[in-house]
Amino acid sequence: MHIGLVERISLEAKQLLMNDTCSTRTAVVGVDDVGRVLTAFNYRSVTPSRYFTKEADAVAWLKEERDAGGVSATADPFTAEMRGEVLWLECEADTDVDNTVAAAVVSRVNHLSPSVRPPMLIRLNHLISLTEEAQHTLATGLDIAALAIVGAEPGDPLITAYYKQRHHPPYPTRHFTTVGSAQEWLRGIPAVDVLQLPSQPATPSSLL
Repeated sequence: MHIGLVERISLEAKQLLMNDTCSTRTAVVGVDDVGRVLTAFNYRSVTPSRYFTKEADAVAWLKEERDAGGVSATADPFTAEMRGEVLWLECEADTDVDNTVAAAVVSRVNHLSPSVRPPMLIRLNHLISLTEEAQHTLATGLDIAALAIVGAEPGDPLITAYYKQRHHPPYPTRHFTTVGSAQEWLRGIPAVDVLQLPSQPATPSSLL
């Protein structure tokens, strides 16, 4: 979809783009970073969506090889590890997070920390899209003490705000532009041994 030098996108047009289920992917082609910012809302699309400034790049992405099930045949587009008490997850650059990827994240977190609820840091690395279904899976499936989302792109704070307002994750969630500020916040949130808890503790209001 070419948008050229777009100056404004109406609310109705945004809803049509986000709710489109007639295509498996949507490539938005513009000419500058203004178009990228104006289409940042598209991370909430039902299907993966990306912004490009070159038509050839958009076409190449749309034609990427898919296996018979319609799921990318490559490995999970993220890395995850425990660093002390904090679980670090780093997305590959320009990642589309659908429900398959979100489920893989939840599975990896449970594998890395099966009996401890850790604070978690996610580096978005220019995340392209995060579908509604994926957000629901992360909000209901992640058993963590807190989530620090690190990203410097214009749309990253919007992703975090929408995730909190729409899906109400049961753990404190904040957006940061630097890893250092995220680490500083997480230092005040210790990991929790879930085997020692009769029930889930209340979250201090100062962390929300």
